Amino acid sequence: MKPIRSNELEFFKELINSKFTDKQRSLDTEINIEAEKLSDKRKVAFASECGVSKELKALEQADKKYRDFVRTKDQAERLLLDKVALIGTSLSEKLGRLSKNRDWNDSFNDFSPKEDGVEFFITRLDNACYREAERHIKKGHKLFNALKEKKDNCKLIVHTGSDIQTTVQTLQSEMGSADIRLSIPDKLLQIAVK
Repeated sequence: MKPIRSNELEFFKELINSKFTDKQRSLDTEINIEAEKLSDKRKVAFASECGVSKELKALEQADKKYRDFVRTKDQAERLLLDKVALIGTSLSEKLGRLSKNRDWNDSFNDFSPKEDGVEFFITRLDNACYREAERHIKKGHKLFNALKEKKDNCKLIVHTGSDIQTTVQTLQSEMGSADIRLSIPDKLLQIAVK
């Protein structure tokens, strides 16, 4: 008896592997085809066999409602945002014109419909309202309007070159008319005696 040589042994090993691999693929294909046929027949009733058909129906309905809601929510959100943008733009333009006419120094044109709300306009209108009220009060306030003039008069009194006592008395009188008290002790007004 002649023993198998190593190269023949290797050849037979590869041949065996190749033949069995081919057969395995053929069998896998055959099994796959048969499994597909059987699966197609059973798939309609398989959920019932597993006892989950009610849950699947409930999930299908819930999923449909959810997807419909998401679709309509997105549409509603777009419509509402478009309406906010339209009204906000119109309001921005109107208040921008008023701001120029009334000298408010507020900008209304940087409104962002996605980020800003009505507070954007209310805050700026509150500021403008305060400034208008302040201007109105200042306009009718006699002392406020006379204050600059009285301050200029006091500067002139100081620079007239009069003696210190007359200057201080005149300053006290002018500042007193603006409700500003100037108290200088009499000792400071006396001239030093040698």
